[in-house]
Amino acid sequence: MPLSPHPIAPASDPVDDFAAFQRLVVNDAELFARLENASTADAFVALAIELGAVRGLAFAADDVRTALQAARRAWIERNVA
Repeated sequence: MPLSPHPIAPASDPVDDFAAFQRLVVNDAELFARLENASTADAFVALAIELGAVRGLAFAADDVRTALQAARRAWIERNVA
């Protein structure tokens, strides 16, 4: 079987993809609102993955959950400490 003359794009890095998704959310009010309206943390995670995927970004549920925990921790540190 001959090799393809077209190079295969390298697999994307989930960390880079999630960072790109976060930048999109910060700069897109409609995208932000859709995520903000998720009824539960699990719904938020699933929606984030879905919205990322339709934009060609692949990342795991753990990436989203880790970011949620970090944001929650930062909020507590700012407002309680």
